[in-house]
Order: sequence, then C-alpha cells, then structure tokens
Amino acid sequence: MMIFYSPKTKGFYVSEIHGDDIPSDKIEIPAGEYQALLDGQEQGWQITENEKGKPILAVPAPSKYHNLKNGKWEITPEKLTVLLNEQRALMWEKIKQKRYDNLRGGVYVKSIGKWFHSNDESRQQYTFLRTLDALPPNLMWKTMDNSFVEVTKAILDELSLQMILDEQVDFMNAERHKALMEQAENPLEYDFSSGWVKTFAEAGNE
Repeated sequence: MMIFYSPKTKGFYVSEIHGDDIPSDKIEIPAGEYQALLDGQEQGWQITENEKGKPILAVPAPSKYHNLKNGKWEITPEKLTVLLNEQRALMWEKIKQKRYDNLRGGVYVKSIGKWFHSNDESRQQYTFLRTLDALPPNLMWKTMDNSFVEVTKAILDELSLQMILDEQVDFMNAERHKALMEQAENPLEYDFSSGWVKTFAEAGNE
C-alpha cells in the first residue's frame, strides 16, 4: 500500500483505494510519516504544507487569512484589515446582545424597593397599562422575588421612567465599549463586562 498527498486538493490518497483517481501532482508519503501527521492533528496541530507542497505539521493558523511562510504564519496588511473588521463586527454583535440581555434583567423601583420583570412580554404589559385611563383597582403584580405588590399609577410611572433611564445608560455604555473595542489590538479579547446597569441577579449576589 502506498500513500500520497496532493497539494492541489490538500488531500491524502491510498493506492489500493483510489487507484487511478489519485491526482497527478501526488507526493508519496511514508506510512510512518502519514501516521505522525494524523497523530499530530489529533493533538491540535494543523496539517499544512511547506514550500515544496509536502504535508507538515504546524501550529493552527490564527485565521483563514494567514499563510504559512518559512514555518511562520503571516498575514498581509490588506488581509489584516479584513480580519480586524470581521472581528470588530462580531464583537459589536456580542456587545449589543449584552445590552439587550442586561435590560431584560429586571428594573428596580426604588420607592418600594422591588424589582419588576423587564422582559419583552412584561414591557408590553406595562405599555398597555399606561394606555388605560385608570388602572384596575387593587392591581396586584408579581415581582422578581415572587412577592406581590399593588401597582398604582405612581409606581407604574416610576417603573417606566426607570426603564428609560436604564436604557440610556446601557446604550451609552455599549457605544463606549464599541469605541474602545475598535481601538483594541485584539478585538476578540476585549472585555466589555463593565459599566452596565445592575440586574436583579447581580443585586441578589451582593
């Protein structure tokens, strides 16, 4: 049995299996060397090829835009710009998701010391209540600590205002993190965990 590697297809071929279907640019690979390549791949190394097209083991490429040259991964300035823009776009989506999730983590009504739900369904309910000329009498509402409180117009107004204030804080914080992330040498390692409005879960851990 003979084993070959094709630089054109980046694949391995076995004579007894592939026969005449082996590409013409084939390079014969000793069985022991082939096994070493497979073992290295299982351990996290990447199978690539040297300047002559022969398969070798290398540290995994930092990105799809890097090319192996003289045993080192290199990237052109143009491709680095593309890579950084992709990473920044990815991180911006994560920051926006953090902002969204954070604003659904509860809203604190200071006057009564209670946390109200702030998920999308609850927000719709608050909006509907504000359209009513008068709230139903003795309107009891379940808070995030599972206790019930009577919701009055004053409480609903305070709750609604606090949600707006929280949104403004987290919106500005997201923009702050975006600007800092875009200046970071490695956007994917940027830490955007600071400065967000406190959530019910965080308050409970204090």
